[in-house]
Amino acid sequence: MKGSQEKDRLYSKTPPEEINPTEIEEPDLSVEQRNMYWDGWDLFNKGKFWHAHEAWEEVWKQRPEKSRIFFQGIIQLAAAYHLLAQGRHGGMTKNFDKAEKKLRLFPDVFLQTNVKLLLVAIERARVEVRRIGHAHLDKFDMTLIPKITPNNNPSP
Repeated sequence: MKGSQEKDRLYSKTPPEEINPTEIEEPDLSVEQRNMYWDGWDLFNKGKFWHAHEAWEEVWKQRPEKSRIFFQGIIQLAAAYHLLAQGRHGGMTKNFDKAEKKLRLFPDVFLQTNVKLLLVAIERARVEVRRIGHAHLDKFDMTLIPKITPNNNPSP
């Protein structure tokens, strides 16, 4: 592996607080990767969070540049909602925290995705969990989970 490629691969292991957001560029996805990316959002929108996670992981594995941390962020967001559906408060909370730290590095829109909406959704989920209590995750208002569509046309 060439020096710059190795550095890019290692960069994703760098803690988010050590990443300079101005160094992150939107990746040029292949048609196949773009399809997998939007298939992931389609699965996410249907509440199939684990499957969304799997779709995005396939793209993430193929990305050598610094922006791959974006894929890690949305993978962790999907994992948080998956754990929420399973009633696993600790794992859900940790994944929301990790996703938020990564997604905060990105502009409001990245890869035609409303990142700002994702960050608002994380905060709304935290508020809802405080309202219902961690022992009652089955009462979570699932309408708080955003629906993401291409061209930044999110549904609330």
